[in-house]
Amino acid sequence: MLRESAGPYLHSGQVAERAGVNLQTLRYYERRGLIAEPARSPGGHRAYPPETVTLHGD
Repeated sequence: MLRESAGPYLHSGQVAERAGVNLQTLRYYERRGLIAEPARSPGGHRAYPPETVTLHGD
């Protein structure tokens, strides 16, 4: 469970948008272990750390 002082977190839609994928793809990545299962907010929403999404340049 997250505490409000735990720092900034991203919601599922924000992660999906920044990564350029849809929510189902994001869930698939979680199931496959490609991204760690996120903490949950007090309301039960997924709360991803900002470093979940990284951009790599060529």
